[in-house]
Amino acid sequence: MGHERDGIIADIDLRPIVGLLSNESEQVIEILTVGAIKKHRTLVDRAERLFQNTRAGGRDDAKEPSEAYLAYLDATIEMHAQMSVLTALLNILGRTPKV
Repeated sequence: MGHERDGIIADIDLRPIVGLLSNESEQVIEILTVGAIKKHRTLVDRAERLFQNTRAGGRDDAKEPSEAYLAYLDATIEMHAQMSVLTALLNILGRTPKV
């Protein structure tokens, strides 16, 4: 499976977001970007809490993954997906706004 992953593109281009916001004012984009930053912080905290829960519960060698571990992975995937959106918004805005 390692060779399959080598072909993944590092930068994800979120063209639908770029197109959606192409005619919006800088003020609108800044408001959306600030909201995305705040949401990202919340998602990071959630993933970290779930990671700590997973570590506290220990990781056994069972064939079935624990619910806590799956919840951590799900939260981390959500956090990284949202980070892609945040990165696109920051690129569109062209700067990091004050939060």
